[in-house]
Amino acid sequence: FVSKSAGAIHTEIGPSTGACFFDFDGDGKPDLFLVSGMADGASHLLRNLGDRRFEDVTRAAGIQLTGSGLGCAAGDFDNDGHTDLAVCLSDGVRLLRNKGDGKFEDVTQSAGIRREKGCVGLTLVDYDHDGDLDLYVTTAPDGTAVGTPPHNVLWRNNGNSTFTDVSAETALGFAATGSGVVTTDFNNDRAVDFVIAGGQAGASIYLNPREGKFTPLGNIDFSKEKLPPAVGVVAFDFNKDGWMDLAFTHAGAPGISLWRNVEGKRVERVALPDLGWQKGWGIAALDYDNDGWIDLVAAGESGNGGELRLLRNLGSKGWADVTKDVHLDEVKLNRPRAIAVADIDGNGDADLVVTQLGGAPLILRNEGGNQHNWMSIDLKALNDNKNGIGTKVELYAGMQYQKWEVVGASGYLGQSASPILAGLGSERNAEVVRLLWPTGVPQDEINLAAKKVHSIAELDRRGSSCPVLFSWNGREYEFIADMIGPGVVGHWVAPGERDVPDPDEYLKVAAQSVKPRNGLLSFRFMEPMEETVYLDQVRLLAIDHPTTYEVFPNERFVSAPPFPEFRMIVSRDAHVPTGAWDDKGNDVLPLISRRDHKYVTDFEELPFTGFAKLHWIELDLGEWDAQKPLRLIIDGYTDYFTATSLYAADQAGIKVIPPYVEALDAQGKWVRVVNDMGFPAGLERTMVADLTGKLPAGTRRIRIVNNLKIYWDTIRIDQTPDAHDVQVTEVPLAKAALDFLGYPREIRLRPASDTIYSYSHRSMTGPYARAAGNYTRYGDVIDLLQTPDDRFVVFGSGEGLKLDFDPRQLPPLPAGWTRDYFFYADGFEKDLDFYAAHAFTVEPLPRHSLLPYPYPEGRDYPADAEHLGYQLEYNTRARSERMPPSLRYRYFLPN
Repeated sequence: FVSKSAGAIHTEIGPSTGACFFDFDGDGKPDLFLVSGMADGASHLLRNLGDRRFEDVTRAAGIQLTGSGLGCAAGDFDNDGHTDLAVCLSDGVRLLRNKGDGKFEDVTQSAGIRREKGCVGLTLVDYDHDGDLDLYVTTAPDGTAVGTPPHNVLWRNNGNSTFTDVSAETALGFAATGSGVVTTDFNNDRAVDFVIAGGQAGASIYLNPREGKFTPLGNIDFSKEKLPPAVGVVAFDFNKDGWMDLAFTHAGAPGISLWRNVEGKRVERVALPDLGWQKGWGIAALDYDNDGWIDLVAAGESGNGGELRLLRNLGSKGWADVTKDVHLDEVKLNRPRAIAVADIDGNGDADLVVTQLGGAPLILRNEGGNQHNWMSIDLKALNDNKNGIGTKVELYAGMQYQKWEVVGASGYLGQSASPILAGLGSERNAEVVRLLWPTGVPQDEINLAAKKVHSIAELDRRGSSCPVLFSWNGREYEFIADMIGPGVVGHWVAPGERDVPDPDEYLKVAAQSVKPRNGLLSFRFMEPMEETVYLDQVRLLAIDHPTTYEVFPNERFVSAPPFPEFRMIVSRDAHVPTGAWDDKGNDVLPLISRRDHKYVTDFEELPFTGFAKLHWIELDLGEWDAQKPLRLIIDGYTDYFTATSLYAADQAGIKVIPPYVEALDAQGKWVRVVNDMGFPAGLERTMVADLTGKLPAGTRRIRIVNNLKIYWDTIRIDQTPDAHDVQVTEVPLAKAALDFLGYPREIRLRPASDTIYSYSHRSMTGPYARAAGNYTRYGDVIDLLQTPDDRFVVFGSGEGLKLDFDPRQLPPLPAGWTRDYFFYADGFEKDLDFYAAHAFTVEPLPRHSLLPYPYPEGRDYPADAEHLGYQLEYNTRARSERMPPSLRYRYFLPN
């Protein structure tokens, strides 16, 4: 390493503390922010010019931070694509928003963040996995917080550019620790945990429960090892076992320690060379020589003063102090503090910046570290926080395996550049780079070449999908729609509240979509993404009716019981309204006059999946007969909210407002007449809204109001009296077999959330995980689908049912009549969502109940002989939580 402190920075910078690398201007080069260590000094933003030089742009960027400070952290808290900055100054936290034009603005006050003295370190992390970055602050034990003893603070991002103090609710607001912090998924349960240096225990690990109070792991015993409290901390997988290990610096001898993560349950100390240190400060993990083993660099103090030490990871041979080999012993430091790592000059090796209170910061350029092959991985998030902080990255290159995590600030007072610089040794490419984004999206990138920067965008993947239905139409299995969306279990609704599922649904399948195949009516019912499906019963009803009629099931998604009861809706001569306008006054009658996938779309979306600002569509019903039924027959689809987006929206004070109906009364006032009209239960389908007896006679104007992303396609007015000349015949189930069917090709229309699937084009692999547990074995399952008895066919990602119904007993169809079908499914589905109850396990099994899942003790899944016998006989296919070998689509056309 070569010091470049004199020539690299063309400005006079005095003693510094915090050091953060981040690309503030989006040019792909790591810029540097330095926190002043002097009471009469100023913090500096240095722009990387790309030729091993930095330019001081502090004044041009509008940053005016005077006085001393400590830590800093960088991250895009408002998800606008520009990385923001948080700084610990002597008078408290400052939050600086990157405006994207090269300038920053101080938004601390408008964001609701208190500026209390005593701030030491901070990090930006999406602790609740809702897609935005939260802020954690460690404070000094002698801080001067007014009214309460000094304590650490967790600021939750509300998703609307404001923050809320949730220190008490999360139990992370414990007594001030005054040192570093790193966030990592310590126990590999997909929830990011906190490892905090300092405090009474010397250091502590707090596990993330997803909702509620973090729980201490309680097994780091520094007193047993006679170690002083920790100062800095980093998480890295030094032994390539897939578990993130920990390294600390300490406030006394030996100055540094390393701990192996034992399957997320405890840690074991690992021997390191004796450095002879009296105290340790900054610490960072890096692969300095690109040999594929992650090394450690740390700053500390010995009897000779401040110094750097580089510890090389030798794999099974342990660790070696190679400080002299790389000439870091020639670097003399005066009261060192932070270390941060970045490939400053873009040549494929890890450079360093070191701050010191007794002198100017040093930039140390790595000379020769790129003799081995390397790869830089720069993540571009889509549905997660834009920096991808919290993403797990696994790299497979020949015999090489590495695991990294994208972190915010770590070590002590510093933050390294976010792109991962991975050494490949002699390997020339990585066969697979596997990502797991914070909100749970898995992704594979294959055959990535060495000696390149790879910018990887997050997969644009729908977050969830209910099981989908295909029917044989004489040529192919035609996509009909998804089903049992209202049967979702364990869905987060509000703090401490889960949904009550509606498990059964009838779906119309038109006559032209059902033709015999080998004498049977054939269907495919499958899971195209990663939900766990619990299917209890299927039925097929043949609906014979005069061709002049249309028939529909009485179906819609309503938010709470009572749920719609099955009725046959018979319609004749339904017509479009006289007029239709959106809430901006735009004429939308042409859009809702035909079912053509041309929707009313002019509503303002919110940054929470499935949500929009409150909007409506206004209808002029024209003249109607108050003595007859009054219904709206509506075609459309719903871009569903998720459990996570409900959780995130709730933080911003936004609640679900399902469609309600208002009528314009004689006095010109809008009066609510229907509280929950319901909405289409998934992808494009027909729903029926019954307004009979709800409107005063003579009412012409109504409006449908909601704050969801519901896309209306057609709306027709129907006043058909109940018809009696309709014949319903059940078609018996003849065959039912569970199998792996693969992933049907997803075809996105406009808008992109309007989706159909092609069964003919399927891939045997896809970017989906699956819950761990016992699934139903493949093969004949007809006995499980006859009655709703809580004996489910349990299946998951890419799996489904081959269903055949025997039409031989159907009556002859009279002349002038049409035979449509209603496909009936009774069952539940559970999303693989961070805020769904028991999302990552098949068990506990659901049951038919008006109680929310999971059920109270004594009301859970039956344990009688019938249901225990069912599980032992059928649910014998155990699956772990391990990812499948491939996460990429490979479509094929079957013979």
